[in-house]
Amino acid sequence: MGKLPDYGIDAPTVVRNNAAGGILAWVASLGMFILFRRSNADFAWSILVNGGIAGTILVTLAAFMFWSSKVGKFWIRDKLLNSISWRGDEQVLDIGCGRGLALVGAAHRLNTGHATGIDLWSAKDLSRNTVQAVTENALAERVADKITIKTGDARALPFSDDSFDVVISMTAIHNIKGKAERRRAIGEAVRALKAGGTLAVFDIFYAGSYVRWLRELGITEVSQSGIILLWMVPGRLTIARKGA
Repeated sequence: MGKLPDYGIDAPTVVRNNAAGGILAWVASLGMFILFRRSNADFAWSILVNGGIAGTILVTLAAFMFWSSKVGKFWIRDKLLNSISWRGDEQVLDIGCGRGLALVGAAHRLNTGHATGIDLWSAKDLSRNTVQAVTENALAERVADKITIKTGDARALPFSDDSFDVVISMTAIHNIKGKAERRRAIGEAVRALKAGGTLAVFDIFYAGSYVRWLRELGITEVSQSGIILLWMVPGRLTIARKGA
């Protein structure tokens, strides 16, 4: 049996810290309860209850974030890709491709087309976020011949104007610091998109601004989903079609 694809844990440090903090809260509150239950029962019970609640919240958050990495983001990936009317011959760009979740998903929808992924490979945002990890996943899913991987910045894409029929991005642009810099990344996505092409972006925190920025950039056909929770954070799927 071949190696199975692995798309990693998102925000691994946050998941680990929440889980560890929750367990520590449970253990500490239980220890304080045992220590004070005879001398000050009311205080001991208060510590146990409040520590138990805090610990449960933190562990639940860690569990939901883990579930989001292993299940939730696959559902969102499919929702994003299903919003595109595929022919199979598209040239596709995935901005902030990470370990290749959306990139590989797009490649599965291609026949004669090709998908290019670009990233700066931050391990802080995604565990083992490397070119090698993308390559291994593409090989495991048997689409490596349909994929090219590049290192580059979303704010200065190394592609000429009108290069791609489809541009996609999942939970990447929010990592760029500064509103002006995020807007610049959206502008670069539009620049690289061919006339008549589709831009599909799922993102958290700042996605509400993307519709306004796209319209300022001259894109008139723009729609946005309602709130979709990922990692206990509200996100939105934005779909835009560039006029011919």
